[in-house]
Amino acid sequence: KEPLPNFREEAKKHLENVLISFKAKNKVVTKNKNKFKSKGVDRTKIELTPRGQLHKETVYGKLRQYVTNEEKVSAKFDAEKLSTVASIKYRNALLKRLKEYNNDPKAAFTGPNSLSKNPVYTDAEKKTVVPEKVKLVCLEADYTIRKAVTPDNFKDVKSIEKVIDIGVRKILQKRLDEFKGNAKEAFSNLDKNPIWLNKEKGIAIKGVTISGVKNAEPLHTKKDHVGKDILDKNGNKIPVDFVSTGNNHHVAIYRDEKGNLQEQIVSFYEAVERVNQGLSIINKTYNQVLGWQFLFTIKQNEYFVFPSTNFDPSELDLLNPSNNKLISQNLFRVQKISKKNYVFNHHFETKAVDGELLKTKKSLSEITYRFIQTPAKLEKVVKVRVNHIGQIKKIGEY
Repeated sequence: KEPLPNFREEAKKHLENVLISFKAKNKVVTKNKNKFKSKGVDRTKIELTPRGQLHKETVYGKLRQYVTNEEKVSAKFDAEKLSTVASIKYRNALLKRLKEYNNDPKAAFTGPNSLSKNPVYTDAEKKTVVPEKVKLVCLEADYTIRKAVTPDNFKDVKSIEKVIDIGVRKILQKRLDEFKGNAKEAFSNLDKNPIWLNKEKGIAIKGVTISGVKNAEPLHTKKDHVGKDILDKNGNKIPVDFVSTGNNHHVAIYRDEKGNLQEQIVSFYEAVERVNQGLSIINKTYNQVLGWQFLFTIKQNEYFVFPSTNFDPSELDLLNPSNNKLISQNLFRVQKISKKNYVFNHHFETKAVDGELLKTKKSLSEITYRFIQTPAKLEKVVKVRVNHIGQIKKIGEY
C-alpha cells in the first residue's frame, strides 16, 4: 500500500478536532429495595441510598464567641452592620447620618459623603470626629473539637492559635518557645514532663479544645436521659453533634435584579436532603421573588466553552463538528468548586490543578487551566454536554 502523504499534518488535523469526554456524576441517590419480615409477613420497602459520603467523620461541638475587627465605613454599613460598631458614640453618630439619607448606606457613606470628604462628628461642637475605620464586635459561631496535646496536633504556632482558651494557648506557646520551636521535644513524654495548668493543684494539660470548622450541619437535637427533646427558652429544639458536610454537589448561577451574576453553593448533604423532601436538586426558583433568574449549574466534570480573544462561543454553531478545532482550544471541564472559587481544566489535561500550579505557573492560565474567583467572570461562558464519544449534544443547562 502507498504510504499516507503528509501523515503528521493529517494526524494533527484530526487530533485538533478531538473532544475528550469525562463522565459527570449526576446521581445523588438510588432506590434500593429493603426486604424484611413484619409479623411473619415478607415485606419490601423502597429506600433512598446516597451515592456518596454525606459528611466527614469528625463530630464537632458548637460555641459562640465575640470576634473583633476593624473595617472602613462604606456602602456595606447598613443599620444592621452599624449595630455591631463597638463605640456607642461612633455608632449613634453613624446611625444619625444613615437616617438623614433615608437609610441608604451608599448615599450616606460614599462619594461626596465618604468620611474623608464629609466627616461625621459625635458632638454638636464638632470636636470629635468618627474615624474612617471603626471597630466592629459581633458574635460568631465556631465549631470545636477536643485534641490531645501531641507533636502531630500542635506542630507549629499556627496550630496553637486554634486553641479556644487564651490562657491555655499562652501556656502551650511558652512551652514551644522553651524548646525553640521543636514541637517533637516540647509535646512528647508529657507523663514525665507535664505541661502544668496549675502545678500546686496537680492539674496538667493533656487535651485542649480547638477551633475546627466555621460551617457545619447538626446531626441530632439535644435530648434528656429518656430521649425527650430539650427545648430552648423559645420552645425550639437545640441542635447538637455538628459535622462538616464535605464535598459540594454543585454551584447554581443566577442573574440578580441588577443584572449581576450570583452563586448558591449546594453541598452533597443538602442535595440529598432536598431529594428526601421531594424537591428538585437544583433550586431554579431561588430568590425569584427578588427578580433573580436561574442560568446554569456548575458540577464536577461538566463542560464549558469559554470566550477568548476573537472568539465568542455564542456566535458559533457549537453542535457543528467542523467547528471542533476552535471549540477544543476553549473547552474546559470543572475540576473542583467552592465558594467563589471554581477551577477548570482544559479538556486535554488529566492532571489535577493544585495550589502550587496556581502560584508558580500563571503563564498557563487560560491555556491549561482557568481559576475563577467571582461569578462575574462566567458572564459569556456557554455550558455544553459532551457525550461518551466526544460529541457536543446539548448547549446550555441540561
